[in-house]
Amino acid sequence: MTAEQSQELVTKTLRAFARFEFDAALANMSEDASWFICGKLSGVSGLKEGKQAVAQFMRGVKQAFPEGLQTEFRKVYCDGDTVVVELTNRAKTATGKNYENDYCFVFEIEAGKIRRIREYVDLLTVKETVMS
Repeated sequence: MTAEQSQELVTKTLRAFARFEFDAALANMSEDASWFICGKLSGVSGLKEGKQAVAQFMRGVKQAFPEGLQTEFRKVYCDGDTVVVELTNRAKTATGKNYENDYCFVFEIEAGKIRRIREYVDLLTVKETVMS
């Protein structure tokens, strides 16, 4: 894949997740995809292994933000099979709170599919806005 194709794969996958179009997003991931979220926030942090674990995590995100996420891409970088994305997500929580948080994602692509995702996010904002 070219750098542009890799960037497009990642951004269209993130857009699909933000709209909770899970089938479209998961179609871009390998069966053994993994998603790691840094930190130590119970129920959020840790490793989600396999496409079904990723789907289950995203269903939880949908419950937290039933109206979807508004994603603003800041930067998208590509080097070889790695795409790094800086973005801001905004949403209304299920309890009516306004949510805004900055993210950095690192995607690794193998054979034209997303194989690994590492997510770096302010978990204090998640805890205070979504979980309280």
